[in-house]
Amino acid sequence: MSTKEEVKAIVKEEAPVVKSALATQARSFVAGGVGGVCAVVTGHPFDLVKVRLQTAEKGVYTGALDVVKRAIAREGLVRVRSPPPPRCPRLPLMFLFPRI
Repeated sequence: MSTKEEVKAIVKEEAPVVKSALATQARSFVAGGVGGVCAVVTGHPFDLVKVRLQTAEKGVYTGALDVVKRAIAREGLVRVRSPPPPRCPRLPLMFLFPRI
């Protein structure tokens, strides 16, 4: 069994050290891009259902599952599941420059 000091020494030896601001920004850009794409890909189907329910005339859909069934039947699962491409390129920039 390792002692606390041995574990700290191992972690300190193996931990990468960021040496420049450019490296930090690059890491933020990549992390923001990956995180943003994951957020959009997981949230897009829910947003699609919400928007279609809100914009449809009364009586068109019976509920959220009806929206999903009709969308998959008309457009296919891949189209319903994937977000619109123009949204994805700006995601890393949102995390790199959060105050813009």
